[in-house]
Amino acid sequence: MEPMSIVARDLLDGYAVTPGAVDEAVGPDGAISAHWRAVVAALRAMGPAELERRAREVQRLLRNDGVTYTVYGGGAGPVHGDELPPEPGSWLLDPIPHLVASEEWARIEQGVAERAELLDVVLGDLYGPRELLRRGLLPAEVVFAHRGFLRPLDRVGPDGRPSLLSTATDLVRDPTGAVRVIADFTQAPSGAGYALENRSVVSRVFPSLYRDAQVHRLAPFFRQLRAAVGAAAPRGVEDPRVVLLTPGPLNETYFEHAFLATHLGYPLVEGNDLTVRDGRLWLRSLSGLEPVDVVLRRVDGWYCDPLELKPDSRLGVPGLVEACRRGTVTVLNPIGAAVLENPGLTAFLPVLARHLLGRDLLLTDAETWWCGDDRARSHVLANLAELVIKPIARRPGRNVVFGGELSSSQLDDLRRFIEARPHLFVGQEVVCPSSVPTLTADGVAPRHLVLRAFTVARDDSYLVMPGGLARVGPTEGTLVVSNQAGAISKDVWVLASEPEGQSGFWLHRGPLEASDPAGDLPSRTAENLFWLGRYAERAEATVRLLRAVLDRRTEFDTGVNPAGTEVLHGLLAALTHLTGRYPGFVGDGATDRLADPEPELLGTIVDAERPGSLAFSLRALLDAANAARDQLSGDTWAVLGNVERELVPLSQPLRDLQSAVQTALTGVLRSLLALAGLANESMVRDPGWAFMDAGRRIERAQLLARLLRATLVPVRGTAADSLMFESVLVTTESIITYRRRYRSHAQAAAILDLLVLDDGNPRSLAHQLSRLEEDLAAFVPTRTGLTDERRRLLEVATAVRVADTEHLALVDGDHRPGLALFLDDVVARLGAVAETIEASHFTHLSPQVLVGVPAPVPEDRGGLPV
Repeated sequence: MEPMSIVARDLLDGYAVTPGAVDEAVGPDGAISAHWRAVVAALRAMGPAELERRAREVQRLLRNDGVTYTVYGGGAGPVHGDELPPEPGSWLLDPIPHLVASEEWARIEQGVAERAELLDVVLGDLYGPRELLRRGLLPAEVVFAHRGFLRPLDRVGPDGRPSLLSTATDLVRDPTGAVRVIADFTQAPSGAGYALENRSVVSRVFPSLYRDAQVHRLAPFFRQLRAAVGAAAPRGVEDPRVVLLTPGPLNETYFEHAFLATHLGYPLVEGNDLTVRDGRLWLRSLSGLEPVDVVLRRVDGWYCDPLELKPDSRLGVPGLVEACRRGTVTVLNPIGAAVLENPGLTAFLPVLARHLLGRDLLLTDAETWWCGDDRARSHVLANLAELVIKPIARRPGRNVVFGGELSSSQLDDLRRFIEARPHLFVGQEVVCPSSVPTLTADGVAPRHLVLRAFTVARDDSYLVMPGGLARVGPTEGTLVVSNQAGAISKDVWVLASEPEGQSGFWLHRGPLEASDPAGDLPSRTAENLFWLGRYAERAEATVRLLRAVLDRRTEFDTGVNPAGTEVLHGLLAALTHLTGRYPGFVGDGATDRLADPEPELLGTIVDAERPGSLAFSLRALLDAANAARDQLSGDTWAVLGNVERELVPLSQPLRDLQSAVQTALTGVLRSLLALAGLANESMVRDPGWAFMDAGRRIERAQLLARLLRATLVPVRGTAADSLMFESVLVTTESIITYRRRYRSHAQAAAILDLLVLDDGNPRSLAHQLSRLEEDLAAFVPTRTGLTDERRRLLEVATAVRVADTEHLALVDGDHRPGLALFLDDVVARLGAVAETIEASHFTHLSPQVLVGVPAPVPEDRGGLPV
């Protein structure tokens, strides 16, 4: 998309209200709506250039916060100004908020809460007495043909009736100005975390505007969410252990899972972090099995238990349904709540509301016809070209078809498809959503709007988030507003009629008992932190050696200086040994690659598909950080968000490759040093930090030993050795200390004193082992005695402390054999320490083999034929 080209004197110059749709900000006569006037005036005063600058600031803050949303199959969204296109998976946020007047929001709030109450009652009936089916108020086919109705969950829940913790409702304003419901989400409603992130970003970008607008705060909603989760614990549990269950980093909304876990203070877990023993759910933590009382789930119900639900699921916990049945754990929302997301149910909600609530719903649905009813089916088939066709259960494949977009032959195919299985489909009227001002590449333009409202249980009703998540279509006229289709989000400002009061949610009078950090840290998370430390150190060591190689190449690449050429070749060989990218500069064909090292060097930097490269290490670092996202601060993500982007310029044609590489390496090193500084100065010294630091210490020690093995063991001439010793000291960040300590005299034994034995040198082998000893002691503070990993560390630490550097530096022919044996032994022993840590603390599960369960039948995709 082209950068914004229109520099309008007025914010809404050229703004044309979408025909057939109500506009949220501009009336048919062009007048600004009353509750929009102050904000529009403020945005006008900024001017287009300033608004564009703030749009770039929005994207920068989102990137720094590490906000992602995975669009399956790829895809990217719009850009503003000279900003780089969003990367696949980035979250899109329009800087112009959506405004809702306080009086109107009161009506929406009442209607959304009423709807949540109705759905809660319906859910309890469907998994309880099923009176609605017995009385004929709801056809059995609508319920039993829906894959979200899970029979094993019958009568599971308090008093045999499950209850909803939270709901989400998608709302649109139709051309008459009425607010209509187009979808309900009850399984694992997503978007509330993104709404909070949107608020955080937009309020930072427009601080004065936000303050002056008197916007309702979102904090009370999340306080109630935490209170409601705690109140849902099984009877008799006063201080429940709560976990947030996620499908993992590949899920589209994984950012939100980690964000909510951090915000609410719950461990973020995957299915393999949990186990059921004797009808009770347990967390596999560093300190052993810890009981779990409440699961806030983000895994679809069908996948939650391979024993009783989907046999080939690897996302859930075997036995979880039985634990729910026994009442030893509460799962929120209840497994099986997806049955309420059934569009077929929508057709009967007006009747159910009058029967269960004794009144009509305040918010009406888009008119819906269930094709299992003869009269409704006849209406749908006769009006296919004017309706939206949906299957009653969302499945992989196309789930929504607009009849007006189909050819006559496609309409005929669709008609036959519905007639074959009519009870699986509904027809729904097409509602043209209202439009709202949105910043685009061509200035401010109207885009169709869908507002998602959120509720959370409170006493015998529901609290509605004062705002929600607004999304607009990516292009003009787009009626399908979905994040998977490239929708752009907006912050929602509910304008308060008077200043809000403050509550003392965090204030607690009386004693508080802190939880055990090791007991709340899943072993999988500890493993990812361990590897985060290792990959960060691996990347840093690679950058430092690459910079030394490039410096020597600048000096000696002409081949005129034999000693310089020998050192350059030695450093290139050391780079291969350090990174493990064999054959590289030491195997078959090494002579040719040494003669023209540029392709192999560039591959060592940017080839993300090959282990050992800098790009591979950075990608692995980010993957590990993402998997342990709930343990890392926002400042950490501000650093990590930029580290991979430093290498992007190297993928473009370059005039001066060496200069570009040096610039990129400097940027990567800066980010890695910032990450290390944050870890040392901002992270609490809990077991999670200890595992991350242990990974760093093991990796730095091993890489140092490999570097010394490749550079100091071979004996060269005096000139070459002098240059090589200097390169080693520069690479290990010890050249200044060495020169101050030993003046200008270079000796192998003195270098070994500094880099192997000097505990005061943060880059020395001895220092890494001392720090590692502290880390191992902090893994599980309550564990006493000499553990296996500490025993193995003691062996290598003793070997280092008693080492005689004068003896190690002795030369025999063209190498130093004692030093080679010593360093090889150090690398091997450190590898054994790492293996012992993994075996002792990390959970490595064998593949699940389900005995006596038939192989899963391929699912009927249930999508529409066009």
